[in-house]
Amino acid sequence: MSKNMSKVSILCIVVLFLGISSIMPGCGCGRTASRMMGREHRQVLEVQNMEKFLSISFDKHGSSTDKNISYVGTDGYVYTQEFKDSGVLQGTIRWVPANEDQSMIQSRKLSRWTGKPVDTKLPDDCAEVLAVDVSYKSGSKRVKNLTFRSTDGSIYAKEYRDGFIDRKFSGWLEIKPVKQ
Repeated sequence: MSKNMSKVSILCIVVLFLGISSIMPGCGCGRTASRMMGREHRQVLEVQNMEKFLSISFDKHGSSTDKNISYVGTDGYVYTQEFKDSGVLQGTIRWVPANEDQSMIQSRKLSRWTGKPVDTKLPDDCAEVLAVDVSYKSGSKRVKNLTFRSTDGSIYAKEYRDGFIDRKFSGWLEIKPVKQ
């Protein structure tokens, strides 16, 4: 009797595991299901109005991983859209040319509540956005790093900080190819 009982217990655990795993992708559980059950159980991030994919960055925050997808939209603007493993409030940045107005508040917190993108200015000499990386600096403060090709062909990365004062102290990096 006890052997049959243990077989039934194991069977119940397996059925429960498979049942939970089959609904995981719809529950905001990220890529966990695909790690256990393969590619066919992958997380799917649906990006509206994407013309061209640019980059994706992953940022671990707490027990979940935020995915930030950067793309050129059908309207010609570059966007960085946040996808969270949990929660429905997700923000978007629209990268606007230097001659357009930017949002006074640069944080996507505003975008999460309004549902509208936060406009952030591109550098004056930005000819092409290559990638955007968003990561946590500390606590809930994030830093955005925009990598772009300038009008003279150079490649730069510019740091964007959320704070109104911090914004004035952004760091720069140049990527310079060396031919041997």
